[in-house]
Amino acid sequence: MTAHLRITAAVLFLAPLYILSAQQHGTLSGEVRDAVTRQPLPGATVTVAGTALGAAANDEGYFRIDGVPAGRHSVRASVIGYEAVTTAEVTVHPLRNTTANFRLTASAVELDAVDVRTEYFARPAENAVSVRTLSPEEIRRSPGSAEDIFRVMQSMPGVATAGGKSAQLIVRGGSPDENLTLLDNVEIYNPIHFARSGESMGIISIINPSLLENVDFLTGAFPARYGDRLSSVFDMTMKDGNRETFNTDVNVNIAGFGTMLDGPLSGNSRMVFSVRRGFFDILTSIMDRPAAPQYYDAVGKVTVDLDPDNRLSIVGFYYIDQIEKEGTTKESSAMTKYEVLSRDDYGSAFGLTWRSLVARDAFITTTLSFTGNGWSTRQGTLTDRELRGEDILENELTLKSESVWQLNPAFEASAGFTVKAVDSRNESWLPADTSRTGIITPAGTITFLPSMEWKNGLYGQLVVRPLPSLTLTGGLRADHFTMTGETTISPRLAGTWRITGTTSLNAAWGLYAQTPQSYQIAPDPRNAALRSASARHAVLGLEHRVGDDTKATLEVYRKDLEDVIVAPDSSHLLVNTGSGFAQGIELSVQRKFTEGFAGSASYSYSTSQRRDTPDGPLYDFEFDRPHIVNLIGGMELGNGWQVGAKFMFASGNPYTPPDGTVLRGGVYYILDGPLNSARYPDYHKIDLRVDKQWILTGWSITAYIDLWNVYNRDNIISYSYKADTAGNITRTARYDFGITPILGVTAKF
Repeated sequence: MTAHLRITAAVLFLAPLYILSAQQHGTLSGEVRDAVTRQPLPGATVTVAGTALGAAANDEGYFRIDGVPAGRHSVRASVIGYEAVTTAEVTVHPLRNTTANFRLTASAVELDAVDVRTEYFARPAENAVSVRTLSPEEIRRSPGSAEDIFRVMQSMPGVATAGGKSAQLIVRGGSPDENLTLLDNVEIYNPIHFARSGESMGIISIINPSLLENVDFLTGAFPARYGDRLSSVFDMTMKDGNRETFNTDVNVNIAGFGTMLDGPLSGNSRMVFSVRRGFFDILTSIMDRPAAPQYYDAVGKVTVDLDPDNRLSIVGFYYIDQIEKEGTTKESSAMTKYEVLSRDDYGSAFGLTWRSLVARDAFITTTLSFTGNGWSTRQGTLTDRELRGEDILENELTLKSESVWQLNPAFEASAGFTVKAVDSRNESWLPADTSRTGIITPAGTITFLPSMEWKNGLYGQLVVRPLPSLTLTGGLRADHFTMTGETTISPRLAGTWRITGTTSLNAAWGLYAQTPQSYQIAPDPRNAALRSASARHAVLGLEHRVGDDTKATLEVYRKDLEDVIVAPDSSHLLVNTGSGFAQGIELSVQRKFTEGFAGSASYSYSTSQRRDTPDGPLYDFEFDRPHIVNLIGGMELGNGWQVGAKFMFASGNPYTPPDGTVLRGGVYYILDGPLNSARYPDYHKIDLRVDKQWILTGWSITAYIDLWNVYNRDNIISYSYKADTAGNITRTARYDFGITPILGVTAKF
């Protein structure tokens, strides 16, 4: 055989092996920037743990690493003068480009070499307390969540669940409508399918977690840049889209079907887009249930780099929820029985954000956004299908701008403003009815069509470091609502003292205000005189790093509320005579996913009480859950197998029990006992999740089972009571999900 033939034969033999080897690898790219100024950090080193792979960021802070083995990796970014940051869970897929962006914070102490400390729990200095940051991979593998971001947050310290049938967040004894939700600086009025204002229900988030870069969840004492909410902030940041390759994800589970596209567009632009369709209507049809709920959602983002200093992004989403039901139903608080139900909920949001690096030490972010939500309901009988109904519309047009300056490493300032135009429409009607306690409600119609109203806000904030171990933050916020003519002033203070290299003492205090919501104002014209509810937060915490990848946190908090909006009687008139408090202690330990294992454990003890009038008695608030325990663990078993488990325990919610019956007009009605004087049984369950990943030729596939409530605990969500013709009371329990398997498959190519 000639030398030429031997070379040809060798090439033909080795080429398939080379191609197969290449197909089991992917690329990793992203940006390394200053966490405060957003300036790129040229020369920053990015390395893949356990390999010799790495790269240096270019003048724009961009890096690319080729030939990364498919699988899960820890990736570290470092540069002289900054604390190194490690992202513990970066999953690389065959022939795909994975994006990992890093925000580095300047070291508190000047070093002569690269800082060897690795930071797994980086956070902005302004978020001194009560903050938890999660990555998309942490959300995806969380047991008992069905890959829903809000259900994952229900396992955070100080957060209670309303049950498996609800994804709403109950934060430190507050109601769900006290939580602020943001997506890329755009406020989302209703982030959960089948949820409405003032309700604690809702099935699944409208945001596909695969779209997200990270999530910051602030459960109290949040800084001045956030306003008009009393309890918490849920701040989601979307990916910018992939610069290198076009990726496709397809996911199917019992809840629905979804697909995500991620990749470059023309020029310096890129996109990420997701669309999902729920299967609930198909499942209820198979199970021969009377209700047929279905949902759709679409979320996307386009990012354009105008030049190295200016970036433009467009974010948008749309969702629709529909329920059709035929069959006798009974309202929980009324005697009327309805035979048909038609419900349509829909919402959309679009935001245009411009980020400009105006100087080496400053940047400005400006967002123009529109958010719209609508609810339409019809209930009735076969002869009158619109006996009861509502048509509600909420539209908001918002201009928001924020500037950040770092004058020197020990001093940074920020300021911003918000101008929001609010357009509300509320038309509803209901027939005369009698409640189960005998209260007669006359037929009525509500028509609330106010002129355009305005909510304006302004804030300023300073962060100073008088000592390398001490960081102090002070902020002041002012908000004005034209409908009520009210202006609120909200000062905020926070501080972090790094006692040692691994232990810090954190504290924060602030005043917070929440304007009356349109659903509260609409039922009675006199409700336009309502004032904002207010809260005073105080939090003290101790944080200790057990290792680079593990931290333990102890926090105590007190939240005092004034001018709470309450209903003094069965009419539609509301008043600001309510007050109350929530206080508690939270202990948590969290370990990031390193060496094949991740886990967290938390215990919260709290009380949440209210009173409806200044001289009225204190009572347990409906969302008071004194004891909450969450234990979560996950580990890799090798060969693509991963398992996770979660144990959840929470004290039962309070409720108002019956206290006998009364005979009126020949009918027995139920008498209520003392308000919220009884509790449902304690809530507890174990959830398990098993994943198996196969890395194939040029793509990967993951199958999983998420098994809820494995020991089939009968968790009671509520009771309904009925008085018979003899005056005897019967009680019927409404249960949460029993043992429930959630099966799913995700393909990436």
